[in-house]
Amino acid sequence: MRAWRYANGATAKTLVGKLEDSIVLDAAAPKPDTSSLAENQLLIQVLSASLNPADYKMPESDWFGRMLGLGTEAQPGLDFSGRVVGKHVLNTAYSEGQRVFGSLRKAAKYGTLGEFIVASTSELAAVPDKISNDQAAALGTSAGIAYKSLLSAGIKPGSHVFINGGSGGVGTYSIQFAKLMGARVTTTTSTPNVDLVRKLGADDIIDYKTTNVLNELRQKGLVFDAVVDNVGTPKDLYDQCHGFLRSDGTYVQVAANPTAPATCETLATLSKAFVIPGRRAFRFATDKGASSDYTLIAQWVAEGKVEPVIGLSFGLGDVRRAYAELRKGRSRGKIVVHVSEGKNDGV
Repeated sequence: MRAWRYANGATAKTLVGKLEDSIVLDAAAPKPDTSSLAENQLLIQVLSASLNPADYKMPESDWFGRMLGLGTEAQPGLDFSGRVVGKHVLNTAYSEGQRVFGSLRKAAKYGTLGEFIVASTSELAAVPDKISNDQAAALGTSAGIAYKSLLSAGIKPGSHVFINGGSGGVGTYSIQFAKLMGARVTTTTSTPNVDLVRKLGADDIIDYKTTNVLNELRQKGLVFDAVVDNVGTPKDLYDQCHGFLRSDGTYVQVAANPTAPATCETLATLSKAFVIPGRRAFRFATDKGASSDYTLIAQWVAEGKVEPVIGLSFGLGDVRRAYAELRKGRSRGKIVVHVSEGKNDGV
């Protein structure tokens, strides 16, 4: 099969430099087969994949980041949509030829930037007929984390949530899910994306290109029931949240600065939020969703209640360029890669 792999014998644990400079497209990479599948595993032909900052942050980070889940033989790519091409004889939940989507729990030997993967049924769900392969691939990690983050923040009808970063992969889902949950949404974005986040349902928009975000939030006062931080900047957002987040509110940290590496120093800076006295309840967004979450989210998409936002799409040969665009931290919604040629026309 064709698959992106680490070059010159490098592995996810010995990577030096940028991910996109350290991988090669192998036209004869080993392909998984059905002989070793467990009952809860499926062999899937990947049709489309989408990228996440974690794809490059983890292999480029120091020993602590790699300790969080990168296997030595891991290949890049977590999110996917595809077709079932093999399964264990006892698996009756899915059928061959069925379209599925999801996100691998951690970097695996067969990453989603290769034509075939092995995935657990707990990591995926069926693709409804009305959803294209690209739309399904754009769900996965971002939609799952957005949903779990809002649940963790206790969002309910009447809540007022501040979503920091509304136009990125997670943020575009955060806005839409919060509105479905009955919340009022204030979000940040840059000038070119104001119309986008308004279309997605944001009630109040702070343009960080023209407005000091912290000053604007402080002027609003203690009006927010929750903060969902998809960006990690301004760096003192949590330190200052007692000026705009209610005393019983919750601060959920989804991401640190998307253009900065995931180092021990970064994690230590974020972790101090657990021990700073006199602040607000703080949580990391650590769960990116399960099969039941994906089923619900896909239903919302099929019903037209949620729209996956796809900013850019690339062919499998252009993965290096796709990661370079992702690394800029300015993508609208998700970046999608067409993995299997001629297989991306959706239903």
